[in-house]
Amino acid sequence: MSQLCVYLPPFSSDYSGVCTCLFDLNGMVVIHDASCCCANYVSYDEPRWFGNKRPIYCSALREIDAILGDDEKFIRKVISACDSMKPEFIAVLGSPVPTIIGSDMNGIAQEIEGKTGVPTFGFSTTGFRYYNRGVAEAMVKFAKYYGGKSSQQNPGGVNILGLTVLDFSDNSNAADIRNLFEGNGFEVICSFMMGCNLMDIQRSTQAEVNIVVSQSGMALAAFMEKEWGIPYVAATPLGNEGSEAVVRTVRQVCEDHKSRVLHGEGLHDGEVLILGEQMIANSLRNSLAQSYGIKGVTVGCLFGMDKALAQDFDIDIRDERHIRDLITSGKYSKLVADPLMKVMLKDRDISFFPLPHVAVSSKLYWHRYKTFIGDKMEAFLAQIAGIPM
Repeated sequence: MSQLCVYLPPFSSDYSGVCTCLFDLNGMVVIHDASCCCANYVSYDEPRWFGNKRPIYCSALREIDAILGDDEKFIRKVISACDSMKPEFIAVLGSPVPTIIGSDMNGIAQEIEGKTGVPTFGFSTTGFRYYNRGVAEAMVKFAKYYGGKSSQQNPGGVNILGLTVLDFSDNSNAADIRNLFEGNGFEVICSFMMGCNLMDIQRSTQAEVNIVVSQSGMALAAFMEKEWGIPYVAATPLGNEGSEAVVRTVRQVCEDHKSRVLHGEGLHDGEVLILGEQMIANSLRNSLAQSYGIKGVTVGCLFGMDKALAQDFDIDIRDERHIRDLITSGKYSKLVADPLMKVMLKDRDISFFPLPHVAVSSKLYWHRYKTFIGDKMEAFLAQIAGIPM
């Protein structure tokens, strides 16, 4: 019963993570499912879907197809659509039923590529993992295929890793992050994966530094550092001072070529609990410590914990019951979390500060998303700190 959700919906899954990564690219994405998973992505996990047209399809998997394991039917449909769409690439994604019957998405992709000549990527997504796993897999797979070691490094060139609509929504956040670095003399070569194209991915190996703005970008950062020697800075620019700290750190890494994760100094387990995406929550904590001297902040990682980003006292959230236990423990006096979690407070004496997240509450609050850089975030930080603005 520990997996039972009473207050929260299922969080965005891995196939949505892959789809949102590929949204801006000129490819054809096919989810091997019975229409439910595809409808779930376009209706609830993609703020950009409304008013846009993208070639994202479902295979219309039926019960008899699952029983017979008729992969040829799926392959024929994809090839037929490819002939009319002329995409630059094809991506085929799994879902729960193909996972249960053992469909080989990589093998299917190889067969489609052999028959069409179009680069085809297979993703063994299951629908049972969180979106960040799909984001990480998609970014690494495309960097491996399209990126190549450039003989020419671009001084001051940076890539932004882990920039997705599921973490940053469709407001000004993506543009603000790009503008922050471009306004400080850097050239943003590729922003994985909002506002980029295949040519940007090809050029990404020219970067001097990678800037990782969400946990899902850490796998790509490690890969690019190992394969192409590009160091990284791991932090989400937040507020004014927090954003300036990230820019300063990027300059330092340009000089000494040593990767850095921004950890605040003197942090300890405290009365403030932040529940959310690990990198964003970390940066929120760092900004509270840097700007307002609040260092007793615990991060609860909703979508898995990367130990390289965590403090010893941070918490890897297991399920909804774990969240309820933390809230009812009496340890925390302030909670920063998605608005859907407020209902779990009931009559408890805990101050609540809403921080919407698309992967949690979907369209219910994605129009109320926080602006991460600038005075509005500073006002939010001051509110948490209890300082009138």
